[in-house]
Amino acid sequence: MSGSCDVLSGRVFRRPAALWIILKKSRMCVTNVCSIFLACAIAALPVWAQKGGNDKPSVFLENNRPSNGKDTNTRIVSGFVKDQNDNPIPGAIVQLKNMKTSKVIAFPTKDDGRFTFRDLHLDEDYELVAKHDQLTSPVKKVSIYDTRKNIVLTFKLEPPAKDGQQ
Repeated sequence: MSGSCDVLSGRVFRRPAALWIILKKSRMCVTNVCSIFLACAIAALPVWAQKGGNDKPSVFLENNRPSNGKDTNTRIVSGFVKDQNDNPIPGAIVQLKNMKTSKVIAFPTKDDGRFTFRDLHLDEDYELVAKHDQLTSPVKKVSIYDTRKNIVLTFKLEPPAKDGQQ
């Protein structure tokens, strides 16, 4: 017997050349399987990317965003600006002042007199005032001690009382 005696897959090979051929074929088989797997994985990438796992829309009409379920440190302040007869005042300006930074944000009311300020920090105080033409409402305050996440305010713009009238 010439050559070595090796056992591979239950077969005995007496010649080293036969063993080399079997090993070469199995290496080619592993390479081909890896190549096919890699090609399938690359072809499937666009499908996985499209799924994304997020079926929620990215555009919301009328600012009706769904809650993400997380407990946030922000609040929403919204409400209406009305005249002395409880009619909504479109185009009134509602000013929100951050008392920590002194930054003022102005928001015009919609046709129904509604305004909304979103993402206001719970740990900051705010002052709000409504204005229209020559009329200004009294200041309303939102305090850090008010823990409500959704605050609704109504501003009533009334002309000042004339002197001598009660």
